[in-house]
Amino acid sequence: MTRPSVLFVCVHNAGRSQMGAAYTHHLSGGAVEVRSAGSAPADSINPAVRDALLEEGIDISAETPKILTDEAVVASDVVITMGCGDTCPYYPGKRYLDWTLEDPAGQGVASVRPIRDEIKRRVLTLLGELGVEPVELPTPKPTLLFVCVKNGGKSQMAAALARRFGGDAVEVHSAGTHPGSKLNEESARSVEELGATFDGESPKPVDPDVLRRADRVVVIGTEADVQPVEGMRGTIEVWDTVEPSKDGIEGEERMRLVRDDIAARVKALLDDLQSPNLVR
Repeated sequence: MTRPSVLFVCVHNAGRSQMGAAYTHHLSGGAVEVRSAGSAPADSINPAVRDALLEEGIDISAETPKILTDEAVVASDVVITMGCGDTCPYYPGKRYLDWTLEDPAGQGVASVRPIRDEIKRRVLTLLGELGVEPVELPTPKPTLLFVCVKNGGKSQMAAALARRFGGDAVEVHSAGTHPGSKLNEESARSVEELGATFDGESPKPVDPDVLRRADRVVVIGTEADVQPVEGMRGTIEVWDTVEPSKDGIEGEERMRLVRDDIAARVKALLDDLQSPNLVR
C-alpha cells in the first residue's frame, strides 16, 4: 500500500514546518512520507526550535531549510501551510490545510514550547485522519551539566563518573566558568581506578545551549557562579564537596576522598532521575 505523503510549508522552513515534519515522521514510525519547505527559506534551523524538539527526543540538527517547489507539492497528498499565505502553489486534487500558529522566529525555548506542543497535537489528529496509528516517541536521555571554575578537575571527575555509571542512557557535559588550559592529572588517575576516563575531554566554557536544555546543572564547589538563562528546562544545584586538605590530607589520599564523595553524589543524582534505561 502506498504511504500517504504530507508536505509542511512555512515561510522560512526553519521552525513550524520543521517541527510538523519531524513530529509526523517520528510519530508515524515512517508510515507517512514527509517533506517540508519554505517560500523564503532561512540559512539555518531556528536553534530554539532545535532545542525544544531535543527535549522530546527528536534531533533535527542535521536538517536544513529548503525552497518550496512545484514538484514537492505535486508529490504530496496533503499540503499543510503555516503562515506562507498565497505563495504555496495550488494543484487540484490535493488536500490543503492551513494551520494558524505563532511564528517562533526570534523567540526563546520557553516561548517555542507551547507552539511545539500545539503542532504535536495537530499532527496526532492528522495521523488519525490518515488512518495511521501513532508510535511512542523515544525517551529523551537525561542531560547533565557539571560546572566548576577551571573545568580541569572536579567537574571533569563528576562528568566522567556520570558517563561510567549512567552509560549510554545519559547525556553528560562539563564546563568551567573560567576554564583553564589543562586537565588535572591526579583527578584523571583517580577516576580511572573506578573505570572512568577523561579521554577526549578538555577544559571548556559553559555553552548557553547546553545550560538551557540540561535537566540538571550541578555546580561543584562554592567558587563557581552559574546564573540561570531564559528558557532553562532544569535546575541549578551546588555540591559543596569534601575538602580533605582542611584536615591536612594531601596527595592521592585526598584525591580519592574527593572522588568518592563525588561518585556517591553522582550515583544519587542518577537514581533521582529515575530513568528506566540507566545502567548500573
